[in-house]
Amino acid sequence: EGEVSKWLKPPPKPSRYFVHVVNGLSYQSLDVHCQSKNDDLGYHHLVNRGDEYQWNFEENLWGTTLFWCRLEKPDAYVAFESFWPETKNVWLRDRCGNQGTCIWTAKDDGIYLRNMPTNVDEFVHKWIPK
Repeated sequence: EGEVSKWLKPPPKPSRYFVHVVNGLSYQSLDVHCQSKNDDLGYHHLVNRGDEYQWNFEENLWGTTLFWCRLEKPDAYVAFESFWPETKNVWLRDRCGNQGTCIWTAKDDGIYLRNMPTNVDEFVHKWIPK
């Protein structure tokens, strides 16, 4: 009595996801290219700190929607999955929150994902020097 079952279902998935890629670099521009198997979102040049590219989508019927991005600054790059299907855990969903807002920020030392419930940017990927 009074115990919380560890088998509780995770909260329902948001009906729509909003993904942001933000230039958080001190003095550099950021090139962004994101795509899924079905949608190439094109190339975007974010000149100034605070500039962002964003898109939104509904997960496909099978729950297999996957987006990846390549971010490039003058001296380094990184490629990573910016949205992926979660079946065994809810790491990404926990961070994007109930509204389905995933904010990736390119900073001088790497790529961060905002933990929406705590409003903290968490380091996820480091830059690869060119």
